Amino acid sequence: MPSAVSRSEKIDEALAAARASYGKANPESQKIHTESLLTLPGGTTRNVVHFKPFPVILESGRGSYLTDVDDHTYLDLCGEYSAGMFGHSHPVITKAMHSAIDSGFALGGVNRFEGRLAKLFCDRFASIEKIRFSNSGTEANLTAIALVKAYTKRNTILVFKGGYHGGLATFSKDDKVTANSMNAPHNFIVAPYNDIQALEEIVAQHKDDLACIFLELMQGSSGCLPADIDFIKALRAKATEVGAVLMFDEVMTSRMSTGGLQKLIGVTPDMTTLGKYFAGGGQNFGAFGGKTEIMSIIEPGHPGGAYHSGTYNNNVTTMAAGVAVLEQVWTEQAASDLYNMGEWLQHELQRVSKEAGSTLKVTGVGSLMTLHFSSKEVRSAADVQASETTVRELFFFDMLKKGFYLAQRGMVSLMTVTTKEELETFVEAVRLFLVERKEFVS
Repeated sequence: MPSAVSRSEKIDEALAAARASYGKANPESQKIHTESLLTLPGGTTRNVVHFKPFPVILESGRGSYLTDVDDHTYLDLCGEYSAGMFGHSHPVITKAMHSAIDSGFALGGVNRFEGRLAKLFCDRFASIEKIRFSNSGTEANLTAIALVKAYTKRNTILVFKGGYHGGLATFSKDDKVTANSMNAPHNFIVAPYNDIQALEEIVAQHKDDLACIFLELMQGSSGCLPADIDFIKALRAKATEVGAVLMFDEVMTSRMSTGGLQKLIGVTPDMTTLGKYFAGGGQNFGAFGGKTEIMSIIEPGHPGGAYHSGTYNNNVTTMAAGVAVLEQVWTEQAASDLYNMGEWLQHELQRVSKEAGSTLKVTGVGSLMTLHFSSKEVRSAADVQASETTVRELFFFDMLKKGFYLAQRGMVSLMTVTTKEELETFVEAVRLFLVERKEFVS
């Protein structure tokens, strides 16, 4: 008699069938990907958007929808990994960019937007007294690390397992920086996440050379894992105690209010880094800011100061789009509505999971969340890696087939233009997945 097929084998078979179905439905994407492989490693310049057998090639976006080169339309739940928060081709942002282009770009000097944009940020973030701009969250984080080292005259940077501060500062579920890491060569010490006792021990060990404690208030890339409030407060106390800079990476979580997640939790860092959506999603953007005492290190002519510059730091279209976003689009009401919509969606997804008796878990804060398939609670990057990633990939392909585009790792990043009615169709699609794939998610 043939041996019984195991559950894992059935899941592998289902995933293989889903991949094959996807391949047949997307011949133009496959063709473009095959051609791109000749000149691009992996066929793309962003590892995060790659998946097997080949990534979908996107043609256009309008409002809350995407269209690919094979003419499939998707409700966009990826939101450009949180950078596309205002949807595609927002009219106010588009108008600001076009106006700036018509006035001339690459001007080679100070433009009329950058000081105006800086004031808008300083007015919104209690932790930011002065600010500088850069071209990405990664660049902002690396520059801010260098700045706090210059300010403190110390070298050790305390980060956390599962932390992601850009492609050059990423840390796995364990406490090691892997041999093939592309991380910048700083003296990083990796501590457990949400572990106050371990924090106290590590800070005591490194206090004399500790320049900075660097934290994501929610670990986005590792699975939308929120930091505990007590842990955040302990970080604030320890940084103050040993004279280290407390820096919050709010590249993703700044969307939780007009003053970031830090405003909602009531803990103020010494430095904050920003990125993603502030230039409307269509322009590169990064920023770092904080106390005047720290930021003055890069003031031109500051005795013993540091030098910060960059050709596109004040890119005129980025600055113009940023002003439009903060003055006209990203209002207190818009921020509150988006946060509440995200909390509602998380609740609805948890509800359908409970009703189905499924292993689906949802983690996140507000409008950023990740869907996991695990029989255990998900609180750390190690928990995410121990979850059923094959089922999650099957979910990704099933959602594509149903017309929903989200990150393959299960992350959902809501946009301000997406309606509750549209999200209700996603909730229903998830409910059907839990029914149709019951043998894999029970």
